[in-house]
Amino acid sequence: MKQLFQALVIILLSAGFTFAGRTSATVKSARQGIVREKSGRTPAQQKIDSQLLYALYRKRGEAESKGVPAGELRVRFDAKGRAIVAIRARVTRALLAKIKRLGGEIVSASEEYKDIQAHVPLEKLEELAALKEVIAINPADEATTDK
Repeated sequence: MKQLFQALVIILLSAGFTFAGRTSATVKSARQGIVREKSGRTPAQQKIDSQLLYALYRKRGEAESKGVPAGELRVRFDAKGRAIVAIRARVTRALLAKIKRLGGEIVSASEEYKDIQAHVPLEKLEELAALKEVIAINPADEATTDK
């Protein structure tokens, strides 16, 4: 009986090590894909948060080829399907007008804090990020309350 138990433990441990090795290789491969994708970004894409870019790649059908990790993204959308974003930028009337021309909707803007909260179509984020006034585009933070 003792020999049977030892044999079973050896089999289980061997299976566990094999499984862990496969998982490790899978994780390593995924990380390499993300590094490749990030190193290939355009200057405009470098201003856009990865979560927004991943949502854009998924929408374009490029997620697999770009190595986008599976799982839920931290991107929220409005009723019209536009991404809810925080834009760090030198706030000007021309920039606000450009966001509207791109199909966006301004929620708030602060010249002092260099911040624009807006709803913008995913497909227009790269064009928006290419503007010299734009420093960064991130998913907007969700409002929370203490209860």
